[in-house]
Amino acid sequence: MKDKDDNRLVAVKIMPNRWVGTSHTNFVIDHPSETELPWQDLGCVRFLNDVGFPYACELLGVYRDVEHTYVVTTFATEGDLFSWCEGGVAPGHEREIVVQPIARQLMEGIQQLHDFGIVHRDLSLENVLMTKTDSDVHIIKIIDFSMASTARSFRNCIRGKASYQAPELHTDQEYDAYLTDAFSVGVTLYAVLLKDYPWLSTRPGGCKCFEYVKKHGFRACPRRNMRLGV
Repeated sequence: MKDKDDNRLVAVKIMPNRWVGTSHTNFVIDHPSETELPWQDLGCVRFLNDVGFPYACELLGVYRDVEHTYVVTTFATEGDLFSWCEGGVAPGHEREIVVQPIARQLMEGIQQLHDFGIVHRDLSLENVLMTKTDSDVHIIKIIDFSMASTARSFRNCIRGKASYQAPELHTDQEYDAYLTDAFSVGVTLYAVLLKDYPWLSTRPGGCKCFEYVKKHGFRACPRRNMRLGV
């Protein structure tokens, strides 16, 4: 969609009013078991914009009509990392050179979030966008803060997509969400570099490949068939 004032492309997320409600408190009351909190996502992005965090899309406005709420943000020209990493050169040294600045930005972005006291808890290829500047430089944008938290320690609280979940999420022990974010970053970068997931699940008994890597390490890992998009 284009902004009528300056003709630039913008991204618009549309949510039914009957689902999103009128406030965070209202949403939590109506959806007590929901893990994705839209008002929390908006508040987090607004805060990150206010403090000058470079790796978040700019929140341009929130609008509402009778049926829907519209969240307008800046447009990421290259789509998400899932789409981006399917293209380009084959895995190898040349791809590592291309991915290096992306990896640096992603690690810087998560480090800055943690410095602000924020854990994301749902990092994945789909939740990192790529946009190209006028000078042809690629910049990442981290999205979907609906599972984010300012708490650091959790217990019996599983968040994120199966491939990206640190194994300690599946225990009854307290875990450090800064470290589980770091685990998700590692899986994301692995997938970008190799156009493949290292495993499909970290749940005990959920993926033989993860159990193999856990026991023998990556160097002994056999060829897999878990390509992105398959």
